[in-house]
Amino acid sequence: MDRNTSTHHPKVLPFLFLTEMWERFGFYVVQGLLVLYMTEHFGFSDVVSDTISGTFMGLVYISPFVGGYLADKVLGFKVSILWGGLFLVLGYALLAFSSTTALFYPSLAVIICGNGLFKPNISSLLGTQYAPHDPRRDSGFTIFYIGINLGSALSGASGYIKSLYGWNVTFSLASIGMIIGVFAFLSGAKHLHGLKPFPPKRRPFIFRFLFYCLLIIAGLSFLLKMHAVANYLLPGTGIILLIFLTGLTLMQTPEYRKRMILLNILIISSIVFWTLFLQIFISANLFVERLVEKNLFGIPLTTTVFYASEAVFIILLGPFFAWSWDALGRNRMNPSPITKFTLGIFFAGLAFVILSISTSFINDSGLINPLWVFFAYLVITIGELLLSPIGLSAITQLAPPHLTGMMMGIWFVATGFGGIFAGMLAKMASIPEAIQTNAEKLSIYQDAFLNYAYLAFVVAIFLFFLHITFKKWLRE
Repeated sequence: MDRNTSTHHPKVLPFLFLTEMWERFGFYVVQGLLVLYMTEHFGFSDVVSDTISGTFMGLVYISPFVGGYLADKVLGFKVSILWGGLFLVLGYALLAFSSTTALFYPSLAVIICGNGLFKPNISSLLGTQYAPHDPRRDSGFTIFYIGINLGSALSGASGYIKSLYGWNVTFSLASIGMIIGVFAFLSGAKHLHGLKPFPPKRRPFIFRFLFYCLLIIAGLSFLLKMHAVANYLLPGTGIILLIFLTGLTLMQTPEYRKRMILLNILIISSIVFWTLFLQIFISANLFVERLVEKNLFGIPLTTTVFYASEAVFIILLGPFFAWSWDALGRNRMNPSPITKFTLGIFFAGLAFVILSISTSFINDSGLINPLWVFFAYLVITIGELLLSPIGLSAITQLAPPHLTGMMMGIWFVATGFGGIFAGMLAKMASIPEAIQTNAEKLSIYQDAFLNYAYLAFVVAIFLFFLHITFKKWLRE
């Protein structure tokens, strides 16, 4: 049956669902344990671990901009996804055997390359399986998005596995999960349609492509290892991108110039949100590991359960938010994107106020009740739902039609810069090696989390006044 008239989703959807679920499982196993691995296995200081974590996350989120371009111009979606999956399998396997730093940095570099090729293209591939105005498209992507969060939620079990079997087995499971994902993709490939075959004349390019990948992996390894270079090079690149965006905005017609100004405000403010949000994998992760009780109503917990709870909250709250925006839109009461961003950043700040307050309520062992952390992560999840999907929607609404793809890529690059700045901000919560008592550690985390909240509230207030300034533009 033709895809324009079929009442069913494409047959490939469940295969892409499983592929993405296992890919996200492996990725969040690594991202959630990375800062713990560096501090506990290698004995890195908090400052060094924060820098490497921030650089890694930044490059992971920036790499899809390049991977999407390669898929569009050279490789195609199918080949890019397959190579990305194989790089991820290799990267996780190398990390599993990285008992020394000789393999540690190259393994992270391979993961960055794999993510860049895989992450943007599997979503784009799913989009090609629906006709342009197919009413099933949103439903299909909602199902796909559940797979993303299900994989993230499942990664919460990695803490138990690490406790029982160690780091090597845990990271090996990430690689095995990605192998399952690659096989799921290959199994469903026969159901793909409408894709251009990879041109035979371009097949020799694969060898050059692999050579270039090796060079990139070597460069990324150097960048991850040389912390001082990363601290200046990556933010400097951000300044260049900001200048580029400014010039691009000024080149537009008056109507689109206004829209681009609003869109740039949203993109720049999103960096602040991601800088705070990604603390759940860096400073807040170490906070949970060191100072939060790992038992709730008799149920043993691990550090990974806490960050995985955020994905569970997304699955539970996502449908409610989607229904709310639909209902408000029908009644012409839907808040503007800037209003939603203001609230999203405010809720991120509120989450860190909760974590800061929690440090004043400890048990006889000097530990914090885990419910405080779950409550804070619920609040920051609300912030994410107010900002992340709204940002994607705003790009399609505000960007000039001929720049939509580029602005979507810049949106993800902004998330990457949020990761870079997250590593820098996390240093405020770094615990010096000389400090051993829980009371001293709690004091440092209390001050750091409160400073994170101040940053969020200042930006939220700034956005609030910008909303008043641009109220006429928003109505237009």
